[in-house]
Amino acid sequence: MAKQIRIIPTMMLTINGDGEVDIDAIINNDIFSKAVYLETFAGIKDAIDNKKKTAVLFTIGRTDYFIELNKDQWKNALQSCITMFEKNEQYEKCIEVNELISKIK
Repeated sequence: MAKQIRIIPTMMLTINGDGEVDIDAIINNDIFSKAVYLETFAGIKDAIDNKKKTAVLFTIGRTDYFIELNKDQWKNALQSCITMFEKNEQYEKCIEVNELISKIK
């Protein structure tokens, strides 16, 4: 079976009236928060499947900047994902995350 190639998503930033990034709007946005957890899971899964040492989660806007996690950060990040998935009663996703944690060496 051929490996799937993950397309890394782009997270667009909210700009306020003075042209600055509105960090508060981003942090307090439920949709953004859920997307970060989903992409954390997807990025780490892709890194494990492709034997990488870093997991790229997403790019920032129309820039060359991206958010990534080193392998030593994966378990903690996935534990945070489980907390969010439990809160939202996404128990099947919790199982998937636990299976992924067991693959981290």
